[in-house]
Amino acid sequence: MTIINQTNFEHGKHHLRAICFDLDGLLLDTEHTYRDGWLDAFEKMGIDKNAYDLAAWSGLSWLQTRKLLAADLGDAMVSEIRQARETYILSQMTADKIPIKSGAHAVLQAAKKKGLKLAVVSSTVSSRAIPLLENADLLPYFDVHVFGDEVMAHKPLPDPYLAALVKLGVEESQALAVEDSFTGALSATKAGLTVFLIPDKSFNAQFSDAALAQLTLFGVGNDLHELADKL
Repeated sequence: MTIINQTNFEHGKHHLRAICFDLDGLLLDTEHTYRDGWLDAFEKMGIDKNAYDLAAWSGLSWLQTRKLLAADLGDAMVSEIRQARETYILSQMTADKIPIKSGAHAVLQAAKKKGLKLAVVSSTVSSRAIPLLENADLLPYFDVHVFGDEVMAHKPLPDPYLAALVKLGVEESQALAVEDSFTGALSATKAGLTVFLIPDKSFNAQFSDAALAQLTLFGVGNDLHELADKL
């Protein structure tokens, strides 16, 4: 792992006061479940699953995926697809088939011991995100939440992180964002936050030098334990 700008949060106005965490693919290993949820819904609805590049949907909000599907299938069918998918995701969660990412509890506990404020900033809607966090015993760690149904402009736009900063009551120079996707990391960068990037290994996510050059990076790591060790 390479740590960049290691002294960013050590002095003056740059003193670290808050950390903003993405949810899916970072705290919880949900991406395979989400993909399989689409496939299950498509099969139930008799839709050609090969017509869509589901890998490209990782990190997109519910509004963004709805728009993609509605262009082909119409709003009524999209609502049925989304309901079928949510039913599948709920079944996996209640069966404890959605793993917690390595180091999730460790980094949240370390941050709390340091007196840092914590936010979860996710494109996932609150009706799904809150049960996921509760089921994983992660919800009590967070002081504020920004979910996909609370802001109309989603990642990679800066709005979710700007909303989190307002709720946290901190400046962008005092907050660190932790993300697994380029979409989320770019959103945080545009909002003025420094980013610790942990590529989601579920789909062998990799980032080019050109992509990384667009981000304000604190570091790139393999899992959340590495960030916990830096706090």
